[in-house]
Amino acid sequence: MNNYQIAKLKSYKLIVEKANSSPTETALVPKFVQTVTRLATITQQIDALAAQQVVKLVGVTDNKRSVREQLCDLVVDVSGALYSYAHSAGNKELLAKVNYSETAIIKMTDKDLENISFAILAEAAKVAPEALTEEVITAEELAGFKALCTTFKEISNDPRAAIIDRAGYTQQLADLFAEASELKQNTLDRLASQFRRKAPEFYQTYKAAATVIYKHSSKPTADTTTPGSAS
Repeated sequence: MNNYQIAKLKSYKLIVEKANSSPTETALVPKFVQTVTRLATITQQIDALAAQQVVKLVGVTDNKRSVREQLCDLVVDVSGALYSYAHSAGNKELLAKVNYSETAIIKMTDKDLENISFAILAEAAKVAPEALTEEVITAEELAGFKALCTTFKEISNDPRAAIIDRAGYTQQLADLFAEASELKQNTLDRLASQFRRKAPEFYQTYKAAATVIYKHSSKPTADTTTPGSAS
């Protein structure tokens, strides 16, 4: 949610809180009570969706970070072993293809790391397993390296999936905020004017709760929407 949505949600919750703490006054206008009940449900749904949105993105990010760290370690080990083998064999072409420092590997973008990982895997496949015995890179380790390369390639697509999911959450949030705004503007604000005569203290309380205060850029801004006007 953006800052304005957070501020509006705070206002909606405050409206619900003040209405629920004044049951005698709000009972004077039954439709007002019904609408506040719906507004309370909407605020709960917004909270739930916002939490899911955060959990989804954090979960994908943490998982990818863990796999990336493991892959970087293996790229360092396998490329180092191939470099040692190439040096002993006098294979200058292979030396050039696997000459990566640990620092360079760690600093690579995800796409570069993916490409380099598969490139090194391809070079390792050209070398007979027994030829790497002295470098202590076994066939089992290369199989694990291949699996991790594939996993990283697949998981690199997850952030895009997360963004798609997040976009879905964003639309649902937008729909809920739109409904809440419509209820406030066309029902609560319109009915609130009756409390000016029937329960003046609650009317003032409602006006205060209905004011949305949020930070726009670096300066605080107040949305001083009054009952009966657009919100």
